[in-house]
Amino acid sequence: MSDASAPGGGELRSADRTILEFLDDGSPQYAAVIAQRTGIHTPYAERRCEALVRSGHLEPVTGEVVYRITARGRDAIGRLPE
Repeated sequence: MSDASAPGGGELRSADRTILEFLDDGSPQYAAVIAQRTGIHTPYAERRCEALVRSGHLEPVTGEVVYRITARGRDAIGRLPE
């Protein structure tokens, strides 16, 4: 599976889980902020956020591409939706 593809088969990459857990507090963030705060390389964080959007785990909040976690994303990391 390429970096640009959506997480498949219900399996999340460790970076995907890290991104979802970081966003689980409910605060939308830019991919660059996610990368900086989680230690994930920025281009890789951007690709994983895009893949998580395609799979329904994240959603873009604005045209500037600020992401937040969805109920499906919370379910994937074992958290209850707010």
